[in-house]
Amino acid sequence: MSTTAITPKDLALNTRSDDLLDSDGTVATTPADGWVIASAAKGRNLLLKFLADGTGDTVTIKAGDRPPSHRAGLGDLTVTLAASDVRYIVVETARFLQNDGTLLATCTDAGTSCLAFLLPRNA
Repeated sequence: MSTTAITPKDLALNTRSDDLLDSDGTVATTPADGWVIASAAKGRNLLLKFLADGTGDTVTIKAGDRPPSHRAGLGDLTVTLAASDVRYIVVETARFLQNDGTLLATCTDAGTSCLAFLLPRNA
């Protein structure tokens, strides 16, 4: 497997984030293997941003392992992006957390980028 590792940016309540460009993100080295998003602490949800290139894409956020994901039975989440489309998705660790503490997302096109944010516990 040739997944592309991403460490999410840790957001804090009532605190300004880092300077981020709309185009910031990481393109998956191998789209079918996608991104492995590290540091997905149990109980903290993630905000994922996907930016498609000029051809669009389909992104799949893979259901987690049970345990620790007690809602894994809901299955994968698929998001379709039009050409040059950007989508933000809040994903719950209760559904998507893998047993190694990561989340996994895949795509079908080589030009899509992903940026991840770890949300504060009380958000």
